[in-house]
Amino acid sequence: MSQPRIFEMPRIERVIEGRGALKQIPAELNRRGLNRALLLTGRTLGASPQFAELVSSMGERVAAVHTQVEAHNPVKGLAELVDLAQSVNADVIIGIGGGSAIDAAKLTALGVGEGITDPQDFLRYSISHGLPDLTGTPVPVIAVPTTLSAAEWNGVAAFVDDVTDTKELTRYLALTPNTVVLDPDLAALTPRSLWTTTGVRAIDHAVEIAYATNAHPFTTALCTAALRALAEDLPKTAKNPLDHEATLRCQQAAWMSLVGVHNVPVGLSHAIGHQLGAAGVPHGVTSCITLPHVMRFFQEATAAQQEVMAKVLAEARGASVPLSAPDEMAKLFDELEVPRSIRDFDISPEALENVVRATMGEAEAVLRQAPRPVTADDVRALLQKAY
Repeated sequence: MSQPRIFEMPRIERVIEGRGALKQIPAELNRRGLNRALLLTGRTLGASPQFAELVSSMGERVAAVHTQVEAHNPVKGLAELVDLAQSVNADVIIGIGGGSAIDAAKLTALGVGEGITDPQDFLRYSISHGLPDLTGTPVPVIAVPTTLSAAEWNGVAAFVDDVTDTKELTRYLALTPNTVVLDPDLAALTPRSLWTTTGVRAIDHAVEIAYATNAHPFTTALCTAALRALAEDLPKTAKNPLDHEATLRCQQAAWMSLVGVHNVPVGLSHAIGHQLGAAGVPHGVTSCITLPHVMRFFQEATAAQQEVMAKVLAEARGASVPLSAPDEMAKLFDELEVPRSIRDFDISPEALENVVRATMGEAEAVLRQAPRPVTADDVRALLQKAY
C-alpha cells in the first residue's frame, strides 16, 4: 500500500466568466473591501479603449497604472513595480493580459509582502534557490487573462535573472490569484498568433501533467477534458476571435489544464521551453516547437496515456483511426499554422548550449516526475531535432 498523499486544493476563491465579466471588477473590489488597486498590463492592451473604460469605471479605486510590463519579467523591472506598489499603498494588484502581466502581478505581490528592494533578492525566492518560507503576506491578486497560458490558476511565476539570462521560477500557493476574470470580449483583442500559441501552451500543460509519474486521477481527468476542448475549439478561435462561446471554452480548458500543478508538475517540454523563452523564443511558441519531440522521447514510457491522447485528438478532427499521439499533435499544429522550428528564431549555438545547462538546472523542480530519466545529452538531441 502506498504512503498517504497530500493534495493541495487550488486557492482561487472566485471565477467571474462570460461576456462583460470585465465590468464586474469594481463590484468585486467592493465585495472584498479593496480600495487601492495597482493595474499592470502591457503596452498594447494598455492603449486599448477597453482598458481605458475599466480604469474609468474603477474611479478612485485606481491607485496607479503601469502599462509597460516586459516579456518574461526581468528582475530589475520587478523591483521597480514593488517600489511603485509600496509608494501608492496598493492593497490589490490586478494583472491584465498574458502570462507575463499576470506573473508580474504575482511577483509584485510577493515583493511587497517580503519587503524586496534589491532586484537580485527575487532569486532567493526561486525554486533553484530553495523556496524559503514566506515571512510576510502577499498582496491579493486579481487576474484577467487575455491569452491561454494559464498563469492565473496557480502560484507559480517566472522571471529572468538579468545577470545570467536564465529563467527562474517561484512557486507559492499564497501567490495564487484570489479572483480570476474570464471575458471573451477582451480575449478577442488578442492577436491570433499569440492566442493560438498560448493555446498550444495549455495543451502542453494537459499532456505533461497527464503522463507525469505522480499523475492524479483528478488532474488527469481535467487534463483529458482540456485536451479535447482545445483540440476542438482552438482551431475555431484561431480563425474567428468573435466566436465567444468557443473562446470561453478554450479559457475554461486552460483552467483545467493547469489548476492542479501544485500537486502534479509539468515536465521536460516546459523545462526546455522556459529556457528557450529566456533565449528569445516567445512563451507559447516554445511548446509548439518542443512538445511533439518530447512526446516521442517519452512514447514508450507513456504508451497507455498517449493512446488516450491520440484517440482524443483524432476524434476532435473527425477521424476514427488515430495516428500516434505525437503525429496527431503535429497534425493539429499544422492546422493551427504555428511555428515549429528553433531556426525560425535568431538563437546562437552558444545560447542553445546554455538552454541545455539551464534545463538540467530545473531537474529537481520540473523534471522530478518525468516518465523516464533525462540527461543533458537527451536535451541536446531534442534541441537538434527541433532545430
